[in-house]
Amino acid sequence: MNRPCNSTVLCPVDFSADSDHTLQYLAGQHPEHGKLLVLHVAEDNGGDRETFLRKHLTRFSAYSELLAGSGWDVRFAVEYGTPAEVIIDFARKHEAQLIVMGSHGRNRMPRLLVGSTAETVLRQAHCPVSILRMPECVAEPMAGREEREFLPHSSNA
Repeated sequence: MNRPCNSTVLCPVDFSADSDHTLQYLAGQHPEHGKLLVLHVAEDNGGDRETFLRKHLTRFSAYSELLAGSGWDVRFAVEYGTPAEVIIDFARKHEAQLIVMGSHGRNRMPRLLVGSTAETVLRQAHCPVSILRMPECVAEPMAGREEREFLPHSSNA
């Protein structure tokens, strides 16, 4: 991925395995003074936003650990609304030069290698959009794997 120094890259996440794969890819890019904006868009269903933020803090923490030492200046954000609209507005507002997102089109048909959100962002964003397709062998989100790692193991004593 070629981009100028001091570039701003937006990576929308939904805490799926696709998002994990996309961040793992970006962690390996080693930018020179690049800013990585990791954005999660939640539905604004009138719930308690503070509770929502606490619920997902562990997931952001896992992403932070993944990106530590990668060279990115990482910023995390949560916005509320329709995902495609929020992503497009956020990218424009923060002057992103590139949007990198995973895709998990619900039906995995060849024509729809990107989901509807990714397709809308691809068509309407002011900047280039890179859609990463997840390898089929990766199916479980990072957060799910970590939660199991912290569970006590039973011993056969």
